[in-house]
Amino acid sequence: MSVAKLTNAQSLRVIGQALDPLGINIFDLRKKGRDYTIWVERKNSEKKPTEEIHFATSQILWTHVARALKRKTSGGVTDPHNLSFLLRVLGHHLDNNAVDDFMIFWSTKSVKVVYGKKEENFTLPNLYEFGTGMYLKRPNLHTAK
Repeated sequence: MSVAKLTNAQSLRVIGQALDPLGINIFDLRKKGRDYTIWVERKNSEKKPTEEIHFATSQILWTHVARALKRKTSGGVTDPHNLSFLLRVLGHHLDNNAVDDFMIFWSTKSVKVVYGKKEENFTLPNLYEFGTGMYLKRPNLHTAK
């Protein structure tokens, strides 16, 4: 039996949904093969200063399906600081470039993505603008209800 393959956009959205309630907004993320590893620097914490979080494909797929069933239809564009939305936008960009393995270096002001021999830098407002553009291009946006 084969496992369904999620897009980078779908997987990164789920990861953003997991990180957001934890208040994590500075991290490094690596996708290699089918798994994702995140390194979070914890300051002012009794835990280890750098924490590793692993997401397996099966965990991401299960969470994606469960949340999709609960998700209501969006009435508009989301909050420009929503980590899940911004990661989904970045994932969409990676999908459009047919990227499999990559590294993301995320901070409160900028994002660096490295894949293959390419490096790209974004600001969070850049990603939000890309996201609103994606939303406006959705085919079901302008259909009558």
